Parts: sequence; structure tokens; C-alpha cells
Amino acid sequence: MRIQPLLTVVLTCLATAVACGPTTPPELSGLGDQVAQVGTELKITLAGTTHDGSRLAYSYAAADLTDVDGNADITVSPDGTGEFRWTPLAADVGVHPFDFTAATGGATTTVTINIDVRSAIGAATAPVFRQPLGTGTTIDMTAQPCVDVDIVVDDQDTANITIAQEEPLIDGGELTPEGGTMAKWHWCPTKDQQAESRYTLVLSADDRDNPKTIKNYLVVLRGAGAGQSCPGAAPVIAHQAADQTTNLDIDLVAEVTDDKGIKDAPLLYYSLTDPGPTPSLAAMTQLTTVKDSGDAQDGLWDAFVPSPVAGMTPGSSVTLYYVFVADDDDDTMGNCDHTTTSPVYAATITAGGTLVAGLCETCSDDAQCGAGNECVAIGNAGESFCLAACGGGCAVGYTCSAGNIFSIDGVSAPQCVPQSGSCAAPTGPCADDTFEENDSRTEASHNPVLAPDTYDLVSCPSATGPNGDDDWFKIVVSGDSRVDLQLSGDGATDVDLHLYRADGTVVTASTSTGGDEEINTCLKGATYYVKVNAYGHARSEYLLSYDTHAESCSTTCTDDVNEQDNTFSQARSTAVPYTSAADVICPNNDDWYDVLVFTGETLTADLTFTQVDESGDLDLHLYRSGSLDLTPCDVTNPSQCSIANGQGAQSNEHTSYAVPTGCESGCHYYVVVRGYNGATNHYSIAIDSK
Repeated sequence: MRIQPLLTVVLTCLATAVACGPTTPPELSGLGDQVAQVGTELKITLAGTTHDGSRLAYSYAAADLTDVDGNADITVSPDGTGEFRWTPLAADVGVHPFDFTAATGGATTTVTINIDVRSAIGAATAPVFRQPLGTGTTIDMTAQPCVDVDIVVDDQDTANITIAQEEPLIDGGELTPEGGTMAKWHWCPTKDQQAESRYTLVLSADDRDNPKTIKNYLVVLRGAGAGQSCPGAAPVIAHQAADQTTNLDIDLVAEVTDDKGIKDAPLLYYSLTDPGPTPSLAAMTQLTTVKDSGDAQDGLWDAFVPSPVAGMTPGSSVTLYYVFVADDDDDTMGNCDHTTTSPVYAATITAGGTLVAGLCETCSDDAQCGAGNECVAIGNAGESFCLAACGGGCAVGYTCSAGNIFSIDGVSAPQCVPQSGSCAAPTGPCADDTFEENDSRTEASHNPVLAPDTYDLVSCPSATGPNGDDDWFKIVVSGDSRVDLQLSGDGATDVDLHLYRADGTVVTASTSTGGDEEINTCLKGATYYVKVNAYGHARSEYLLSYDTHAESCSTTCTDDVNEQDNTFSQARSTAVPYTSAADVICPNNDDWYDVLVFTGETLTADLTFTQVDESGDLDLHLYRSGSLDLTPCDVTNPSQCSIANGQGAQSNEHTSYAVPTGCESGCHYYVVVRGYNGATNHYSIAIDSK
């Protein structure tokens, strides 16, 4: 009677050795000592493995630190790899042992490393970028095909500095060292790359004693300019120049309005010499503005110009010349957009005044901060801010430095430094999704292939710019297929959707000013990359839906010149009355028209084409807000099709629709031309509302 239970136990142990016998400890490889910086997130990959492939749990411990948990966490990706993230505070400066543990079943493995936390506040020996000046440059691609950036770095105690590009890299950009403290960056943008106007070049200078100094440099590409047929209206810039008597940095504010909303922050260009009435922007110093208030359709944007008179004798003056430039993105696929350049403003800046900059306000000279206070480089991006002497005690959130802090003018004294290591408002760590790291196409190429499904994802604020990190995903299309990608954001930021070939060339994009985007296209079998990018420095959650089904992409159909306009986010902006001829519907490729209508109006659409048989049967559809088909008609349910809605089986179609209440201030409706059951044909269209 006792044999059966014993036999059951033996068999169970043989079948599940992990549960009944000693468990083989996991391996935790690749860990080594690290250098971290106050105020900058440190990421450490935890690559644990087990003999049987079981899932691991990761943990960490730092015995000599009391408040790590509030600024650190561990996430685990779908492939079982862990990632430790920690943003050290000013109080964490020094070398600290960290224990990292991987556990499975009852077995654990612990690896101990040292993390050397260094401050990037007032480091006298840290590298400093002397060139390039400002925060970027603007290149007229009609005048020069390539971009050349001269790089010069100063370092007090190191003759040979490692100058490098950091992720995300710009495809095709080449950095060539030219001596111990100089380099040159060269880039000839391809035609596909010129479809996007802004690229951030991230440069680093490493002397191996201090945290890397980072230079974020915005490269703006200008084309031939917008034509009269571009959709929408151009941005409007409002600003009033005023003379100032001050030693502080010059705060310049402009109001920018646009009918659909601008996507990127306006730029400010300034010079201390008269650039003339038609200035060369490349010859002026470029700054990126920051939004003070409002939104993309009507907002106040400002930038701080370093004081041109700080340190001068009171009463001395210079003339500051400057212009604002704002771009919209009314053409969601192409570059038929609007650029508005303000007149050249001039203001006389005179040294004097009694105001001093407050704690953590921008500065360019010690004299701006008050007696005993210093203007100090804070962080690794070369920006300088006012600190305060420790004699009167430190404000909440600040702590007296352990030693002397060096100002940008070479003065040395203890100062109250921000505990966070930054003068930016603390936001806490951003809880990202499990697909990180995928901020570049290179990183995504090493990640698992994205399978058709719906994913709940996150865009975190970028550490190298004013927007969110790019999220890249690799997809593999096994053969000719119809691919549908849909993006739905939570509204925290505007998010856009791009599709690239494996060589980095653009297939198509969806870049409306809203939070919803869609790409629907037929692709040949190959590897492609999907990019989601956010406009706005905030955590933004979004859903990405990816679906595919087999479909022949071989066709003799040549589409019209208005492509891409095959989803609501790519719809042609249509000012009524509107007419267009020589348009084409290719198989399974809609044409969308965006119409602004008002309560009490009747929206009409007339489609003119010749139908010989059902292979040339075109229909009209009417959508509300891009997602609700008010007039469905499909081969799977032809009973819904109505000739009154423009869905007959003959040449030419007509439809009309009375706009209901709720649109007193205007509503966007979409007229869609669709081939029934994959039909293809040439057509003309007329749209009106009265």
C-alpha cells in the first residue's frame, strides 16, 4: 500500500528535477564596473541565463546608499533580459558597490560591481565644445548638397579628447578626427532623408576623467520652399522688438499661430552684426525655442540669447539682430509645407540695471548671478545656470557642494547645487515599455521581429532633444502582402508613424497633427522598419496595431501625383469648392479628401469616370473624424451599398450629406474614393458645401 505513493514521488522528481533536486545556479554575465553621472540615467543590461531556459527574477542592492529605490528600477524584456536604470542624485557622488542578483527556483547568482558616480556641476577640467556655436544650423539644400560641421573642443588638462557621434546616429553622417581636440562631421542627405527637415546630431567629448560632454546640434534642411498649391495656411509670427537695459540673458518671446498647428518648436536666429533684410540663416547663430504657454495652434515660444553686454561697463550697448522661423506640416507625406520667416528685428541692449538672475536661471557670466554666486555649467550639455553661495543655507532641493565649484569665469567656491543634478524640473524616471532599447534603427535591428498584433507602448522624453525618444520596430514581410499599421496615442503628445526599408529609405509616412495615424500599403517580401516618434517632451502612451495578409503587389497601375493620400491621416486638405482631375485609384488604394464643414451646410461630391465592367467600379464613402464610415459598402455585404450614397454599378457617382448639429464651429469630414472589390480606374472629382 505504500509502494504507489513512493513510486509517484520518484517519477515526479524524475520528471521535474528542478522541484526535487538541487537547482543549477543561473549565470549572470557581462557585468563590469560603471561610471555614472548625477542627473543622467544609467542603464545596465542584466543578461542572465539558466541551463533549462527558465525565467529569471532580477534584483539589486546598494548597502552604502539609503535612497536608491526612489530613482532606480529593473524591467524585464520579453526575451528575459533585465535592465537596471538609475538616475543618481548629487548626494550619491562617489564609488558604490552594487550587488545584482539573478534568481530561479531556489538558486541565485550575485555579481558585485562598483559604480563611480561623478558630478557634472562646475567640473573645471571637463571638455567644453567651442564649435559649433548655438544649438544648430540651417542648410539650404538648393544651394549646397552636403552639411559640414567643424568641431572644436577645449580641455584644460587633456590633450587628446575622444570626439564621437552618439545614438541615435544620422545615417550617412561621417565624423573624422582632426587632431586631439578637433573633428569634422560631413553628411550628404539622400532624397529620402530630405523628406524630413530636422535631424539632431549628438556629439560627445570624452576626456576619460569626467562624464562625457554632450552637444545636441539640430541640423535643419531647407528645400525650395512651399508652392501656392500646398494645403492649409502658413504660420503667423507676432513679436514686438524692444530695447533693454540689463545684464541678464535676453529673453525673446513670439506668438506663433497656425490653422492646423505647428509640429516642431520655432527657431530663433541671432547676430551682433546686421544680416541685412534677407539674412543668410546659416551665417547666424541658431537657437531652438521652448513653449511658454498655449498649444501648437496658438502658443508663446521663447529663447534666451546669451547676454552680449554682461561684464561690460554700465552704459555700454550693442545691437542685437534676430529673426524667428516657424514651419508647419500641412502636407503629411511630402514636403509641400509652409515656412514663415519673420522680419529682421533689431534691439539695443545696454549694460546696466539692478536685476540679477535667480537660482537655476540661465546665465553667461558670474556678474549676472549676484555677489558670491556663480554662473556654473550644470549637466553634460554645456548649459550654464546661476547657483548660490552656501553661507545663507541652501533652498529645499539643493545641498551645499562637498568642495569648491568652478564657475564658467574661473571663480572657485562652495555653492548650493541642485540635489537632482539638473536645473530642469525633476520628472522622475519614465516607465518605458519592454521593447527598449529601440531608439534607433540600428538598435531595432538587434531586437526580435514584431509579430502582427496590437501592442501597448510608451514614448519617453528624449535625453537629447525637446521631443520624445524615437521607437523603432523591425517587421519581416515573407512575401507580397497588404500591411496595415495603425497608431493611436493618448493625447499627451502628437505621435507620427513612418515606414522604412532596411536601407533606411522611406516607404511612406503618416504625420498628421493628431494622435491617430495609419499606413496601409502593399509591400514586397523583405525586412522593414516602423518608426514612431513623438512631438513633445512628455511620457506618452500609444497603441500600435500591425496586421498583414497576402496580396499581390504586382500591378501595372501607375498612381496619381497626389500620393500618399490613402488613409485619413494622409488626406488631402480640401478647401471647397474643390475640383481635381487626372486622379487614379489603384487596387486596394483609397484616395481621401479632408473637408471642413459646418452645421446647416450640405456636403456634395461628384465623381466622374467611365466604367466598362466591374473592374473599374469606383464608389464614394463618407467618413466622420476619420474612423466612422457613414456609408459602408463592401463586397462582403453589398446590401449596404446605396446608389444615393454614390455606390452604384455604373459610370459616375454623386452623393450629398446634410451636416448635423454639433458642427457650428466646424467639423472635419472625409470624402473617400474607393475601388469596389479592388477595382481600378481614372477619375475626376468635385467637392462642395453650401
